[in-house]
This record gives sequence, C-alpha cells and structure tokens, in this order.
Amino acid sequence: MSARGSLLSIAAAFAAVATATAAHATDALNSSEKSGTGTKVIYGDEAAQKTEFNLLPVGGGTTDIGVGGGFFANYAVVKAGYDPYVWEIESAGLVTLKYTDSQVIFPYQDVYVKLTIPRLFGLPLRFEVRPEYSWETTLGYYGLGNASSATAPQGAPNKYFQYGRLHPELVADLRWRILDHVGGRAGLTYTENWNQIASNSKLANDLQNGSPEVKSLLGSTDQSGVIAATAGIQWDNRDNEVSTHSGSYDTVDIRFSPGGGGHFPYRYEQATAIGRFFVPLWTPRIVFAARLVADLLYGSPPFYELSRFNNGYMTYALGSQDGVRGIPGQRYYGKVKAFGNFEVRSELANFQLLGKPMVFGAVAFFDGGRVWADTTPQPALDGTGLGLKYGIGGGFRLQSGSAFVLRGDVAWSPDATPIGAYFAVGQLF
Repeated sequence: MSARGSLLSIAAAFAAVATATAAHATDALNSSEKSGTGTKVIYGDEAAQKTEFNLLPVGGGTTDIGVGGGFFANYAVVKAGYDPYVWEIESAGLVTLKYTDSQVIFPYQDVYVKLTIPRLFGLPLRFEVRPEYSWETTLGYYGLGNASSATAPQGAPNKYFQYGRLHPELVADLRWRILDHVGGRAGLTYTENWNQIASNSKLANDLQNGSPEVKSLLGSTDQSGVIAATAGIQWDNRDNEVSTHSGSYDTVDIRFSPGGGGHFPYRYEQATAIGRFFVPLWTPRIVFAARLVADLLYGSPPFYELSRFNNGYMTYALGSQDGVRGIPGQRYYGKVKAFGNFEVRSELANFQLLGKPMVFGAVAFFDGGRVWADTTPQPALDGTGLGLKYGIGGGFRLQSGSAFVLRGDVAWSPDATPIGAYFAVGQLF
C-alpha cells in the first residue's frame, strides 16, 4: 500500500505496534526430509522446527485517500535446511475514510493473503497463490505519455484527475529449477474490473474528446474481466532471498491475455525484463543494490495497465512505493516504460526483541525513468528530449526474524508536492 495522489500531508505514524513471536521445537530423534536426491534423515537439534509470527497494526493517510488503519502480518514455519522457510502466509490490509461533501467516504480498501511454499511437495517447486480485494476511488489519471500535465483547466473540480476502480483478483504462480541458479516460471491471473469515471474528469474528457491515438490507447472502460497467462525464465544466485547482500536476480517474463470480445475485450501481450544486482561495499553490512526495468505492452491492453509493470504482481512503474518513488502513483501512462532504482543499504544494529533477532538499517536511494505512450513515436504525448522523471530519498529497514522486513521510505521529486512517503512489507527488490 502506498501514499497516493498529491501527498500534500502524510501521517504515517503507527497507531499501534505489536510484535508477537511463537516458537516451538520438535524434538523428534528421527525426522525425514525429502530432497531432490532421496530421503535425508535428520537427528537432534538439526530437526528443530519453529514458527515466526509478526503482526503490525498501522495507521496513516494522505489528502487524497484520507486517514485509516490496517495491518501487516506474516506467519512462517522455519526449519534448518529450508531457506528461507518451510512455508509462509503473508497478509496486509488497509481501509481509509475521508469526510468530503458532507459525507464520509472510503477512498481506499485493500486486503490480500499470500501463501508461499518454497518446496511444494518436497520438490524444487516454489508455489505462490494470492487472492486480493481492492477498491480505489481516488486513482490518478493525468493523461497519456511522458509529457502529460498535472495542471487542471480553470474551473475543473478537485477530483478532475481521479477515477475509481474495483478489482478483485486471484494470482497463482509456480517456479521451478531448470539448471543451477536458473529457473522457470508459469502463472495465471484473473481480474474483474468495475471502473467509476466521473463525467467531468480528465479521463472522461479524453475518452470523449481525445485524439484518435488517445482514444485507441484508452479503449473500453466498461465492466470486464481479464484472464492472463505468464511464462518466464530467471537467474537467481542471491545469498539470501529476504535481505540480499550479494548476487543477482534477473527475470524475463512474457504475459498474454487471449481476450478480444464480449466480457473479455482486451487482447494483448506484455514483455518485462528486470535485472537486480547486489554488491557489498567494504563490508557485508553495506550493500549497493540496483534494479533496471524495461516493460513493453503490445496490442489492446486495459488502460490501467499503461501505468503498471509486471513485477511478479502488477505494480505501478513511475510512481508509488514499488516504482520510481516520490512521484505520485499512476502519474504517467504509456505502453513502454524504462526505469531504475539504485540503493545503498546498511545494517546499523542487531538486537533482540521478545526473544527474536532484529536488524535495523538505513537506506539512501535514487530512482529514475521514463514512459512512452505507444510503441510508435508520439511527440505530442511524450515530448522530446530525455524527459527523465526521478525521485531522491532515504528510509529505514527493520528485519524481524528471518522472513519479515518492514520498510519506510520518504522521497522528493519534482512531481511530488512536496514529498512522497511509503510504508510497506519487504525490500523494494
């Protein structure tokens, strides 16, 4: 979940913080663990198994989505020989409310549950399944292309650059080993969409009065479903999946939606290449981390995909917590996107809290990138020249146990007014 919209004021303080740990050891003298070469017999303390549980209630908001509360939580079963865990359930949710026009509204509602099993049936198959419910009533749309303007016409309503979207989703993902450090991936996604578009909004104006190119790129905004299949290949030699100190994790994914009529009007393909690199600087406690992303949409995708990229799950590119930080979410839309994130991560302190090992660290970062409205030149929409959009900032990281990381970032960008602030689970990459 990210701070959205103008980000004029942020109240990202905890409403409460509660960290609970449940751990137990199984002292079986003989435990068997399936491996790729047969059955491995484990004796004594090596067979010990424990659970890790984290629950963090939070509160915060922005001028667009109001204020509200939610939670971050995970439950993991950890065992020697299983990296990073046997299985994990992760969940997060946020609901905000806002008083406007003499009524209380709920601008943002989101909750998901994700089950991750790194070795499905004891085999080298990583399985993830995630149902999610999202209803966002203050999503941003400022036009198409890298040169879109955030200046509203005179007399425009406060919500001129906003629209709403309700979209429950189910994602299933399976990954497997091909060679040492090389893996394959296949996945399925189903999304149902309901768009709420005000007649006096920028999106409604572009749908009705935009150029033929703009109307073609926006396509249909009626209620619809999207079924998409994903296939990919990856290279992964990271030393640790949760908080990486060395190695790289690189992926190439192809996504295909076979729609084209009726309730499934969108037929399109998507290609995404992501490189992630981690290099220790002088000591493993200081790491330079970089992510480079290139994303291409071809065909007739739904218009909201023009602001997102395929990062395992669809996330916003130029803007929000998972792309170019500091830029408001959904600020730039285009079929072609390229951006990078560069971080210097440090681990400043190790300590124990309620019997659990904790690591506190700080991060400094620079993010930058660009979009292109279409796969053919569109100078009227993209402008000319470099057109770099960027954000600069810093933040903290708090790792609890071996499977849970909490992160908070603050970023400045020429597009932010005045800053962007983000609070989430897990490293950015």
